[in-house]
Amino acid sequence: MEPKQIGGNLSPLDETWLVGARGVHQSVDGIRWETLGDYAYPINTLARRYDRIAAGSDWGMWEILPDRSKWIQLHDETLTEVLAVAPGSGDPGMVAGSAYGIAFGKRGSLGETRWASRSQGLSVNETFTNALFEDPGATGRWIVGTEAGVLVYREAEDCWERSDLSDTPCRALCHAGDFFWAGTDDRGVLRSRDGTTWESVGNRLADVAVFSLASSGDAIIAGTLEGVYVDDGSGEWHRRGPRMLVSSVAVHPEDGDWWLAGATPGGLWMTKNAGDTWFQTGDFKIVRSILPPGRGQG
Repeated sequence: MEPKQIGGNLSPLDETWLVGARGVHQSVDGIRWETLGDYAYPINTLARRYDRIAAGSDWGMWEILPDRSKWIQLHDETLTEVLAVAPGSGDPGMVAGSAYGIAFGKRGSLGETRWASRSQGLSVNETFTNALFEDPGATGRWIVGTEAGVLVYREAEDCWERSDLSDTPCRALCHAGDFFWAGTDDRGVLRSRDGTTWESVGNRLADVAVFSLASSGDAIIAGTLEGVYVDDGSGEWHRRGPRMLVSSVAVHPEDGDWWLAGATPGGLWMTKNAGDTWFQTGDFKIVRSILPPGRGQG
């Protein structure tokens, strides 16, 4: 059973934790959860652009506005199973990733969104997109994690560049410090200064699939097939918490010791001491996506 609508005065969406499970759920404290709208789609990914939320599901992509009263359809007949979403420019201001590549949307005069694929000419595995985000140092430069590794897409030139991380699926990406970070199926976690040349970080995760990445100070946190692992900057990975498949992990932006981890199966787990102790929260069975509080991109 999923959490129920609890009512009361609602905090702004950018001040709450958001969880994608069956539907989208929010919480200020990580303990008391409310459901946003009457939708129970399995949610694969979430992205925030100011106080608007995009939710990618097996049945397309939806926009959740601040009043939470209903979801607005963003997908068309070409955008079906959405596996990754990231804030971008324009309207609706989101870029989608799916098994058919990355797609950019444009809102029409009647409010409908039409999507155009940018993955023509790629191989099947290069097209299959698991994660993406815009390079924080270069507008329109997209780092894309695929079944064939990491690729770079330049929006203005509409062209692709292959990286040297090309021999394993990449399922997680993030940017922390001066580096891009990538989580893979069988090469652990790698880092790069430019998104094209990658190096391994540590060796304890070489045989463990990595599904999610987050950062807290100098530490990189990985959600993996065997639980949450942390690299404190020394290059050694240490497991923190129960052994389970962690599909998503996130850190509160104002409290680096406050983490949420989503398990598949296993529900939602929380720690407020950087992984030393954990407890289960909410009434979730499967959690695939977590967004911490924050303003997101404009």
